[in-house]
Amino acid sequence: MPPAFRTMLSALLMAAMFSAAAADSVDTADTASQFRAAWRRVQMGLPDLPDSAALRGYVIYDYLIAARLRRDLSARPNEELDTTIEPFLNAHEGEPAARTLRREWLLSLAARERWDWFLPRSVDATEAQLACERLRGLLATGETQGLANAALARWSLPQRQPAACTPVFNWLEQQKLLTPELAEARTRAALAADNPRLAREDAEDLPARRAAPLLQWAQLLETPGPTLEALANSPDITVEPDALVAAFGRLSRLNFRQAAIILPRLLARPQTSPALQTRLRRNAALGAAYDHDAAALTLFNAITVEPNDESAQEWRARAALWAGDYAQAATWIATMAPSLATQPRWRYWHARAVEAISGSAAAEPLFGEIAGLRDYYGYLAADRLHRSYSLNAKASPEDPKMTAALAAEPGVLRARALLDCDLVDDASVEWNLVFAHAESAVKVQAARLANSWGWYSQAIATLAQSGQFDDVRLRYPRPFTAAIDKASRLTGVPGDLILAVMRQESLFRTDAVSRANARGLMQILPTTAAGVARRWHQPVPTSDGLFDPEVAAKLGAANLRELLDHYNGQLDLTLAAYNAGIAAVARWQPDKPIDADVWIENIPFNETRGYVQHILEHLVAFAWVRDAEPPRLSALLAPCAPSAPTANPVCATTERR
Repeated sequence: MPPAFRTMLSALLMAAMFSAAAADSVDTADTASQFRAAWRRVQMGLPDLPDSAALRGYVIYDYLIAARLRRDLSARPNEELDTTIEPFLNAHEGEPAARTLRREWLLSLAARERWDWFLPRSVDATEAQLACERLRGLLATGETQGLANAALARWSLPQRQPAACTPVFNWLEQQKLLTPELAEARTRAALAADNPRLAREDAEDLPARRAAPLLQWAQLLETPGPTLEALANSPDITVEPDALVAAFGRLSRLNFRQAAIILPRLLARPQTSPALQTRLRRNAALGAAYDHDAAALTLFNAITVEPNDESAQEWRARAALWAGDYAQAATWIATMAPSLATQPRWRYWHARAVEAISGSAAAEPLFGEIAGLRDYYGYLAADRLHRSYSLNAKASPEDPKMTAALAAEPGVLRARALLDCDLVDDASVEWNLVFAHAESAVKVQAARLANSWGWYSQAIATLAQSGQFDDVRLRYPRPFTAAIDKASRLTGVPGDLILAVMRQESLFRTDAVSRANARGLMQILPTTAAGVARRWHQPVPTSDGLFDPEVAAKLGAANLRELLDHYNGQLDLTLAAYNAGIAAVARWQPDKPIDADVWIENIPFNETRGYVQHILEHLVAFAWVRDAEPPRLSALLAPCAPSAPTANPVCATTERR
């Protein structure tokens, strides 16, 4: 065959392949559109339309069938429907498409007391409702062999059980199996789990003598201030040591000044042993440290901190840093458990203390040991040495053949289709089922595949599971460019900061919803979004409107802008307030200027402290991936100033969570 002809034939074959791929893409998009339309009809309770052959052959068609069965089950449960559901579940045993339907069907069978259908099927013991229904079914059918032990195990849990367990618990009582000793143990477990309301309910089943100290404990947890005050004024009233410590610890966290006033009288009580005095003083010291009270050092110096008490070890060091007592900080850091002392956090603060005590030359090698780390403390150390940041970036290997093979896996095909149809949670279940036990090299290629789909949250999470943290570009994508650019132009907030907040808040999931109902990429409460929108003369979004990347970016950036203005551009305070609210930050601001790294280290909420530090890390990474010079943390973090009256009373009352 002449070379020219071979070249022409190759070109024609390539063109045909591209044409076929394009046709497949169009067909898949059309089928996905049909699926979404059919899914919407299910959600709206509308009658089904005939399914095309393409839809019936769609890789996630089973999800649509399951959704239709769930709809019908909710509307009109009956035996005829049961006979349709059962073979579907048998055919899809263990598959994600059937999980929700299986649970709802079992609950429906239990509600109709169809124990002949329900009991032969296994249930997840960690699913309280189903576990209780199973116990109820065994009791109703007289299958009591082993029922007592199973029911007692469920009854003993320190949490309120579903109503389905009530007849079973009544049966236990009739069998005289709920002894006062067991009832007391459950009440104590509820108190230890910080659930005084449940403890009160449990204590009703106890004799008065047994119930009294436990009801007192519940009262101490519910109203620690007045109840501890009463105990302090009446030393003859007995109280259990654990109850006293728990209540005093709570009061110290909520109101250290009140706790400090009560403490001497509690220590003087005749029943207060030396061991109990130490426990109370420890809680007082922790409360003082959380509250940034000057008494913290004195209180910590008055106790012996146990080697395994990592919380006290860390907070006494933080209190010393807040007080500017670097000699004391150095002493306490030197006595930390190795699990703490070897962390970059405390290696950095050890170097800072040496620098304050002995000068820069003495601290330089200590900073040098961590200055090459790609994290918050590594960057702070590099700043002390005036060195460039080391991101230690290394692209993960690319394996196109493996990636193509993974993309063809049935579970991955379903995950992609579910993602295309906006069923992200279901897509995640399918994905995790495929890769849960995969080797690291496989997970790396899976992360690359997810990233190519624009599924950034899954790409980042999967790469983290592989342990490959050096692929900075893959870990720090820059999506939603147009929306972020618009938000940045509107508010003057840098695009990298918007990206950094997005990554930390939602991991780039547009549909993210928190337990507090914060929504979207920037995790804003609908009420906060409405207030921000009005002040910025923007349309007030619906709750679901916050899932729109452009709306989320714009209002989240506007909220950041207001906080930056409120704090005179102090980024650390702004980020802390975005996470924890202005009221919390007002409690944490110092009485006099303090270094920003010291202030951040002393944020009492672990979540908020980590949040601020991670976003600062993200700012460095996002600049690096766009080939810009990363910002220096020393330039971003001015000394933290005392609080001042706000010029923006609306902003001052804004709470995001």
